[in-house]
Amino acid sequence: MKLRIRVHQGRLGADQFRVIRPARPVTGAVLGDHNPWFFLELNADAAFTVTGLWMLAARSRHTLIHLPLRGNTPPTPSLTTVNTGELDMVLSHRDLQFAPHRWKDLRRRLDAGAPQTVSWNPHDVPTWDEVHELNRHAHRRSSHRDRFHQHLHGHTLFMAGNAAAFRRTARYVLDMALWRPDPDRPGYHSATVHPADGHFATDCQGMYLMRWQ
Repeated sequence: MKLRIRVHQGRLGADQFRVIRPARPVTGAVLGDHNPWFFLELNADAAFTVTGLWMLAARSRHTLIHLPLRGNTPPTPSLTTVNTGELDMVLSHRDLQFAPHRWKDLRRRLDAGAPQTVSWNPHDVPTWDEVHELNRHAHRRSSHRDRFHQHLHGHTLFMAGNAAAFRRTARYVLDMALWRPDPDRPGYHSATVHPADGHFATDCQGMYLMRWQ
C-alpha cells in the first residue's frame, strides 16, 4: 500500500531531527485519555493510515512520527466515548531517546516539509497467531526492551518503543481497518492493547481501539 507523507526537518541546538507527518489530515480518528486507558476511535481509512505509520515507526530508528489528531470530531457513526480529539500522538524508536518536553520547541522549528510516498505491505504485519505468541513471550520476559514507554506532555501522547513493540501491536490497528461490518447488525469492533500482555513498561496505560459500523 502507498502512504503519502511529509518529511520535516528541525534543529534544537546541536541536534537535528526528522519528523514525519501524514500528507493529509487523519480526520477519521480521535484520541482521548480516559485513565487508565487511552481510547483511539477511528474509521477504516484512518486505521489504514495509522497502521502504515505504525509500521514506518518500526523501521525508522531516527525519526519522530507525528499524528495530529487533536480537535478532530469522532468518525460517524461513533461510540462517542471521545467527544473531540483531546490528544496528538508521537511515535518514536526508543534509541532516539527524545525528551517529550522538547517537542513544543521542535514543532515550532520544523520546516514546511517535503512530500514523499512510502510503501508498506499489510502482509508484513504479524498475524494474530504470531501476535499471541509474541505476547506470551514478552509477558514471560523480565526485560522491558520490547515494551512501549509512554509519556503524556503538552496534549500529546508519546509512544517510544523498538521495532518489535511496533510490529506486534500494528495488528491491533490493522484489525480495525480490515473489519467488515454487517449492515443487518449495526455495532462496533474493538481491540485492546492490554498492559497484561507485556506491551508496556511499568505504570503505562493500555490502549482501547474502536471502530463503529
